[in-house]
Amino acid sequence: MRAQDKLSSLRGKLLDGPDEDSHAAVAILLRERDDDLEFFLVKRAEVEGDPWSGDMAFPGGKRGGDDRNLVETASREVLEETSIDLRERSKLGYMKPIYSSVRTSMKVQPIVYVFDEEPDVTLNYELTRYLWAPMKKLVQSRTKEDVKGWNSDIYKYDGEVVWGLTFRMLEQLIELLEA
Repeated sequence: MRAQDKLSSLRGKLLDGPDEDSHAAVAILLRERDDDLEFFLVKRAEVEGDPWSGDMAFPGGKRGGDDRNLVETASREVLEETSIDLRERSKLGYMKPIYSSVRTSMKVQPIVYVFDEEPDVTLNYELTRYLWAPMKKLVQSRTKEDVKGWNSDIYKYDGEVVWGLTFRMLEQLIELLEA
C-alpha cells in the first residue's frame, strides 16, 4: 500500500478527540517521502534526574496551567522545543493515550499531524537532535536491547535507539498504518 493510501486509511482509525484527563501530550509529525512515511523524532538533552534524559521522543510535554486543552499543550511544547508552529495546523487525529512505565500515573495523549513540507526547526536547550525516521527502516530494525537497565523492544535508526513510551506509541501507530 502506498504511503498516501496508508495516511488516508489512518484517518478513519484515529480517535476524533483527545482524552482531556491526560497529563501530557506529544505531537506525532508524519510526512510522506519516497513512498514511505517518516516520523519526526527528537533527542532529549542529558539532564540528571530526568528519567527520559537522552532518549529519542516525540516533541511534547506536560500540560501547563495556562493550557486550555491538550492540543494547546502539544502546540506550546512543540513550538518551545523545535520552533515548529502547530497552532494553525489541522490534526489528522488522536491515538489512545498511553501510560508511562517510568511514572505509572502519567497518561500521555499522542496527537497526529501530517506535513507536506519540510518545517524549519530550531531546537531549544531541552533537545540535542532531530531526525525524520522512515517507517520501513524502523520496522526492519526492530530488536531487543538493554537500555538504561531494562531489556526492551527497540527500534534503531541513524545511530539512535527508540524505546519505552515512544517505542510503544510507534508500535501502535505502525500497527494502525499496516492494518
